[in-house]
Amino acid sequence: MNAQNNVTSNDSIAFIGEFHNNEYNVYIKINLIDKDILVPGQEILGELDGYFGSTQSSHIWPITSSEVEGSTAQIEVINNYGSEDFTASIILKDNNTLEFKHLKGSTFKFPVNKKWQKLPSKLTFIRKE
Repeated sequence: MNAQNNVTSNDSIAFIGEFHNNEYNVYIKINLIDKDILVPGQEILGELDGYFGSTQSSHIWPITSSEVEGSTAQIEVINNYGSEDFTASIILKDNNTLEFKHLKGSTFKFPVNKKWQKLPSKLTFIRKE
């Protein structure tokens, strides 16, 4: 039976890969289906659903769990120190576009030039070619 999490094969492909938001220089590497992503420098955490990173910082936000239902995924995210966390949704707009929406919890932010860059509650990510 392949009814796991109500995911179609097109959705499966779309929830795997690397996606970027060039406006804020952030990206997401995910595999919400197989949950087999190793976070660089955090391999001790084992295989996870993915992580958020910034091209301007070494700070990362690992995705510790996810639940996919159709074209929407709900994710749980922690920072690389484990001191902050948040819940968000990721909606597939098409196979190359994800819409991120912060739902609750800590502010999604990255240290950039010795200041915290707070990210908006909604972001669009485009698949890296």
